[in-house]
This record gives sequence, structure tokens and C-alpha cells, in this order.
Amino acid sequence: MSVAWLKNRFTDLKYTGWIIKNWNYLRKGKYPLHPFFFYWFLYPIPRLVFGREKAIDVSRKIIKCFMNGNLIIPLPIKSLEVCYIALRDSVDFDAFREICIEDHYNSSQIKKGMTVVDIGAHIGTFTLSVAKKAGKQGKVITIEPELNNFTQLTRNLEINKIKNVIPVNLALSDFNGKGDFFVSKGSGCHSLLPREGENIINKIQVKIKTLDTLLEESNITRIDLLKIDAEEAELKILKGAEKTLLKNPQMKIVIAAYHSPNEAQEVVEYLKKLNFKPKIILGNFTLVIVE
Repeated sequence: MSVAWLKNRFTDLKYTGWIIKNWNYLRKGKYPLHPFFFYWFLYPIPRLVFGREKAIDVSRKIIKCFMNGNLIIPLPIKSLEVCYIALRDSVDFDAFREICIEDHYNSSQIKKGMTVVDIGAHIGTFTLSVAKKAGKQGKVITIEPELNNFTQLTRNLEINKIKNVIPVNLALSDFNGKGDFFVSKGSGCHSLLPREGENIINKIQVKIKTLDTLLEESNITRIDLLKIDAEEAELKILKGAEKTLLKNPQMKIVIAAYHSPNEAQEVVEYLKKLNFKPKIILGNFTLVIVE
């Protein structure tokens, strides 16, 4: 039993407490609450017995058994209508735990009317949270290159009838064209780079653009928050966003920078050249942020 496993259980208890506290509000929603409890009680057993990697498949089977392939649970945010996220397996649930319960990317700083870019959106966990907080006057450009993740992302937007999000199915880098994309067994680890130690199961060709090109084509000039988690492609993405960064000196930035030993420092040095004042937040998931 690891420290990380225990930490996750405490995080789950926090979420359970939120459900209980808001029970009367949540039970008026269109999806039942009991599937979460089924999953929460059943999954820790195979996780302990088989370990994290093998338990991914077990978690998927548990969810298919009870919820037809999706565990649909409420996001821990209060709005006029309950907001939901559909999860496929333990990888999705881990992302939900980190982003929505632990607020890993500090979505609490989002205000009404903001324009947000979510790069490496996975199934839209961060996107959903900030879309609700930005409101009808705000906008979220959410970018995910892997098709299965992108399909689940659009499903999550559909079940919540979210209209202020522009979903984009491509990869970002420092050039426009096409390139190899490495698909990992864990849906949160797909990358443009063949990272050492990852369980790569496929290599595909994907369309690639720079963020500068994408925003120019979309007629978007002002960005209030930029979030990047792209499995070691963060620096290349920043280099392909130089015009956008220079045009938006007020921009808040959150970058996952834990994929290689020197990544955080390289990202910091690049942002400093563009007159930003980044700082490194150390932890299990090191971040570079600009507040």
C-alpha cells in the first residue's frame, strides 16, 4: 500500500464529502449518483492486487459492467445545472481527481468572460471546469490530437450542452504539417515524442499546427489563460506560440513540466526571454506558472 494510493483515497473521500453535502442539489440532475459508489468500492481491490497498469483494464471492465462503458459523475462545481463528466477507466478517473478535486491546474483563477486555451485536453476534464467558470461570455479552445480521447471530450461537451468551447482535433508544435504521434496504453500519455519507459502500442500520423496559426485561423487574438500538458512537447508548443505570447503579456500560464529532468528550467528560460515572470512549483507534478 503506497503513499500515493492512500493520498488518492483521501482525495476520493473529499469528493464523497462534497457529494453528501450537496446531495439535494445533485439528486435533481439527470444521472444517478450510485455508479460512483459502486466504482469507488470495487476498484481499489484490483488496484492493490494487480498494480496500477494492469488495473487500468480491470477498471474499464468494472465501468462497462455497471455503466455501459462510461462512469458519469458530477463535477465538484456549483452551477444552475449539475455538470457531469463521463469517464472510461482509472486513467480518466485519475485525471478527474487531479484536475477537478485537487485543482492541479488552478482552475479556481478562472473568471467570467475569460478566453482559455487548453492544450493536451485529454477527455476535457479541465475544459469542462473552466468552461463553466468562464460562462457564456467566455470561450475555451480545447485541443486534443488522439481520436479516442477527442471523441470522449466531445461526448462530455454534449452531455452538458456546453456551447462556449471550440474543440480541435490536432497536435500542436513549432511547425505546420504532419508528424508521427505515439499512442500509449495509458490514454493520458500519448505524445509527439517516443518517450522512454512509456508503453507505446501504436504510431500514427497526425495533423500538426502552431498555436499562432490555429488562433490566427480562428480569428482569436486575446488569451487570458494558457494551459499546456503535452507529454514533453511543451517547449515546442511555446515556440510555436511566440506571436500569441508577445501579444498577450497579461496572460496567465500553467504548464506541466515534469516529463524530463530539464523541462521546467528550459520552459522558464524561454518564457523569460519573452518578458514573462515564470516560477516553478515543485511536487509530484512539477508546474511552471505565470500568475
